Amino acid sequence: MDNLFKIRTLTTSVNKMVDPSTVLYNRYFRGKGRSEITDRLAWDIITGGTGVLDNISIESPATVTDKTGRSTVTLEAPRIAQKRHITAAEVNAIRRFGSQQAVELMSQRIAREQKDMLNVTNRTLEFWAAQALKGKIYKSNLKTVIVDYNLASGHRQTKTGDDLWTSANSDPINQIRTWKRTIEDDSYANIISWDMWIGHEVMDALLVHADVLDLLKYERGTELSDDGRLKLLAEVNIMEYTGSWINSSGTRKRFIDSDQIVLVGVCDDFVDLPYAPIVQESGQTYTQPFFSKSWIENDPSGRWIFVETRQLPVLKRPGCIIVAKIV
Repeated sequence: MDNLFKIRTLTTSVNKMVDPSTVLYNRYFRGKGRSEITDRLAWDIITGGTGVLDNISIESPATVTDKTGRSTVTLEAPRIAQKRHITAAEVNAIRRFGSQQAVELMSQRIAREQKDMLNVTNRTLEFWAAQALKGKIYKSNLKTVIVDYNLASGHRQTKTGDDLWTSANSDPINQIRTWKRTIEDDSYANIISWDMWIGHEVMDALLVHADVLDLLKYERGTELSDDGRLKLLAEVNIMEYTGSWINSSGTRKRFIDSDQIVLVGVCDDFVDLPYAPIVQESGQTYTQPFFSKSWIENDPSGRWIFVETRQLPVLKRPGCIIVAKIV
C-alpha cells in the first residue's frame, strides 16, 4: 500500500484527472502546456503588422517585409497549492480490511482527496482562462491585476442607448459582423473559426430580438423550437456560459458576466499555457503541469496529500478578442 504514496504514483494520477467544468480552459488552453526552465514565465504578445506580397519576376530581388511585432512578457509563475490530511486512525481502519481490499480502498480515498483539491485548482485555472480571454488577469479579489494586455481601442466596449441588444432599434447581427472585421484587421492572423461566449441576459435579449428571430425563422427555425437556445449567428458559434465561482466574501461571480459577450477569433498560436517547474527541497525538479506528493506527520498523526501547479493561461494575440457589455 505504501507504493500509493510515492511521488511518481501521485503525480501520474493527478495529471490524468480532467475536470469537465473547466470549459474555457479545456477548449483553448489544454494541450498547449509548455514548461519553462525557471519560475519566470515568458510569452510573446503578437501585435505587429502584416501585408500581402506582390508577385515578382524571377530576375527581381527578394522583397523585405516588416516583421510581426512581438513584445515579451515575463513574470514569476503564480503558485496554486493545497494539502489534505488523512488521519492515522483512518489509515489503520482501512488496513483492517485485508491487504488487497485495503490497497483498493486507500487508492479510492487518495483519488477523492486529489480530485477535491484539483476541482478547486481547476476552478482557479478556469477563472484565469476567462480573464485572459477578456484581456486582463486578476487575482480572485478582482482588483489586483496579474497581467494587463491593454486591449486596443474598440476591443473593449460598453454599449448604451439604442446600441444595447435589449433595444428594438439595435442590430446584433450587423454588430457581430462589424466586430469580426475588427478582429480580422487587428489580429494579424488567419481566423480559423469564431466563438462568442455570452452571459444569460445576452441570450435572453437575443431570443426575443425581432431581427434575430426573423433570420432564424427562415434559416435556423428548428434550433429554437428543439433546443430553446441560439447556437449560430453570423457564422459565429454562440455559447451561453453560466459557470461561476464564489469569492472570499461569499458572493457568486460568473466567469462571463451575465450582460457580457466575449467574441473570439480562433487562430493558430493565439493562446499559451506556460508553467514553471516545481522544485523540492531535495533538489529534485518536476516539470509536469500538476505535482502531487505525500508525507507522514506525527502531530496530528496521519498523512498529508499535497497537490500543486504553477500554470498560467495567457493570451498571445489580444487582437483576436472583443469584450463588450451589451445589455
